[in-house]
Order: sequence, then C-alpha cells, then structure tokens
Amino acid sequence: MKICFVLPHFYPYVGGGERIFYDMVQGLLQRGHEIRVIARNVGTKYLGHKKVRGMDVWYYPWKSMFGHPIIPSRDIREHVAWCDVVHASIFTPAFPASRMAHSYHKPSVLTVHEVRGPKWFWVEDPLHACAFWLYEQFVCRQPFDVYHAVSQATRRDILAYCGKHKNVICVYNAVNEMDTSVAEKSSLNLREYFGLGDKERIFLYYGRPGQTKGIYVYQEAIRILRTRRVNLKNIRFCFILGAEPAGLRKKFIRSIHKYRLEKYVLVRDSLEREDLCRCILQTDYVVVPSVTEGFGLSALEACQMGKKIISSDGGPLTEVVYGDCLFFENRNSRALADCLQKVIVQKEQAFAHVAEKSFPYEDMVNGIENIYKKLTRNV
Repeated sequence: MKICFVLPHFYPYVGGGERIFYDMVQGLLQRGHEIRVIARNVGTKYLGHKKVRGMDVWYYPWKSMFGHPIIPSRDIREHVAWCDVVHASIFTPAFPASRMAHSYHKPSVLTVHEVRGPKWFWVEDPLHACAFWLYEQFVCRQPFDVYHAVSQATRRDILAYCGKHKNVICVYNAVNEMDTSVAEKSSLNLREYFGLGDKERIFLYYGRPGQTKGIYVYQEAIRILRTRRVNLKNIRFCFILGAEPAGLRKKFIRSIHKYRLEKYVLVRDSLEREDLCRCILQTDYVVVPSVTEGFGLSALEACQMGKKIISSDGGPLTEVVYGDCLFFENRNSRALADCLQKVIVQKEQAFAHVAEKSFPYEDMVNGIENIYKKLTRNV
C-alpha cells in the first residue's frame, strides 16, 4: 500500500506528535508499505527530498503563522496522486490534504490529537478563543473518511463538538516502556538543582508554562494551602519550566512573588531529556494539573518510572495514568489543594492504586493499518 503523510513537522523536529508519527511510519515501513512524508523543512540540512533512516521525506520551505506552516496545494499534489491513502495531521495540513485527496478520489485520514471546542474559553481571552474555536471547527469539518482520535476522550470531544455523525476511530498513541537507563547518562541532582537539602519533600511539575497545562490552577492551590496555614516547613513545589510561552512564564513567576510563595515555590529552566528523567526519578511526587490534554504522554512516562502522581481528571488523563494516583476535579484549585494537603499529612497512604496500563507499538500500527485496509477495500 502507498501512504502519503502530510504533516506540519517531522523528524528531526522535536515534539510529542512528531515522535508518534515517526514511530507510526517506521512500523508501517517494516510491514512493507511504501511511505512518503511531506513536512516543513528543519533548517537547511533537511530541505528537499531526503532519505532519513529509511524513510522518504520531502521537506518544503513553508512559511508559518503562529507556529503552524502554511501548506500550498502544489507541494502535495504529486504525492497525493501517487498514493493509495492520504493521512494528514491536524491543523494546517487538514484543508489542503482533504481538498487534494478529494480531487484525486483518494481515501483520507485525519489524526486529531485534541479538540477543545468550548474549552478554548477556559484558556484564552474571548477574542482569541472565538478565533481558535472557529478555525478548529473549519479544520475538523473537512470531509475526511476517517478521523483518527488518539484517546477515547478526544474521540468523545470530536463527536460532541465537530459533528456526531463522523467516522471517528480511536487508536491510542504508542508509548514504549520508559528506559530509565537514560537517566544514568546524567549526573544532575534534583535537590542540588533547586538548592534543597535532604529533608524537603518535593512536588515536581515539568513542562510548558502554558494555560492548558494548569500551572495557574496549581499556583492557586498552593496559595490556598498558605491561607489554610498548612505546615509547609519541609515542603517544596518545584517547577521545571520551558522558556515558551515567555509571557506566561514571566507572569507565573511574578505571581509567585505577588502572593509571597517564593519560599515554597521554586522555578528552574527546562533540561535535556536525560537530566529531566533523572530529576523525575529523584522527586517524591509528580503533579499534573493539566486543563486540557490530547493524550498525556509526560504523565504516562512518570507513571512508567514508578512515581506517585497527583493529576487532574481532565481529558484522557484518567485513561492513561496508573500506579499510585490521586485525581482532582479539573480546573478546581480547591480540590487540588485538598489533594496536596492530604499527601502532606498522610504521605503514601493518600494514594489509590490504579492497575498498570500499556500502549504497545504493535497495537498502534495494527490500528492504523486496519483503517487503511478498510478504506482501500471500499475504493
């Protein structure tokens, strides 16, 4: 079978979606399928047609807007004409890929990592929320034959917000068992990185300082603990924050000082993967306060490392998180404060155990391949 992937970015671009598509393409190649990947260039080295780790990739110098490439139909025409199935990723590839697939009478698939619908108003001002919601509606209402959702939560949101009669199939992202030996390449010490001694108990957050990640819900929960006069003498809330969005990062740090939380809330810069893995292994608890998620990859990786998790019940997090867990109501700072207080007082006894979950590569490749087979049988 000949499959054409139309993606905003691809290897060596680093991101959760890019990682999933890389593994998907590799798995399909191993089963004898012919693959072409069309994506935006990564620097000057990855420009034009390249053979990358056995994959045929066409990198185009597409311009971008708000971090999303603008894809001219002319750049994907010959590849769509060549293939049996067109597989696009949300967002900007959706319209040109759907249009071109329809023009050549080719079956098409759209991978949807996340649909927010009215949730845009949870994390954006009304003007931006309206704009993003309208664009999301435009994208998700393109006439694809199959909408591939990466979780059951995403599947429910597609049907709820983008049309209940769509053909939506859930195929979970594949996540390999976390190789904790990666951390052995690092000599970083979490306590030294945050300037802590041996007595403090550490609640760790790591990731982007974005609104969707719930860091302001978390910050408010810590402020509530202070108003309750909870004993935080040996408690530290440590944040490993990415540099972007820069404005939200600065706002978060300013608010820490505004509420006089700097003694308990410590912020450091993001780390290389091996250093981050080492920090996760060394922390006492991982906090995942996400307001919206498409899958919850970082939370799942923490579970695979055996960490105790305090997580929101937003999106698919309850689908993927396992081990010693404590869930709180999404966007509810008081509920998160209750969970934190419970852990501070009861320690390990505060957590409930959730049975282990796995998301093997074989299941993902099987699921995607079965979608293609059904579509090509109907051609």
